[in-house]
Amino acid sequence: TMTDHSSAQLLELIQSLENVSMQLNEVLKKEHETLSLNDSQQLLELSKTKKAFVSKLESQTKVVHLYLKNIKIENGLYGFTAFLSEQKPSDVSTLLETSWQNIQSLAEDNKTLNHSNGAMIELNRRHVQRSLEVLRGQVGKETSTYGADGQTMTSKISRNISTV
Repeated sequence: TMTDHSSAQLLELIQSLENVSMQLNEVLKKEHETLSLNDSQQLLELSKTKKAFVSKLESQTKVVHLYLKNIKIENGLYGFTAFLSEQKPSDVSTLLETSWQNIQSLAEDNKTLNHSNGAMIELNRRHVQRSLEVLRGQVGKETSTYGADGQTMTSKISRNISTV
């Protein structure tokens, strides 16, 4: 059973996790809009912000997980839903449930947004690579461009274009 102190502490931790999840969601939505506008400077800044929130979310998740294990909630975060369903209704348990449901739906939304943004980035990368090959007149030869991590990427394109 939870004491008033531990339930207040738990609520604070869960709401903090929810807050970081919402902040990451905002950044991912901004990143999605910015990808549509092709604003590379803004994308660079958003990428740094996103990394910071992902890191913050990871550490906050670990804190909550360990706290839950310390107050004898089996499996920590993985057992949290079951734990909540066993609590007798109270203001705190209602707030915990609401925040927890919100965290779960934000996690799904963030995962979807991040996947979609990644696909857009990959599409843009391919378009840039293709454009560079065409501009260099290297279509039909082996070409090298730099990938996202700075690694050299080689590709072979078999279509020729006519030069005017």
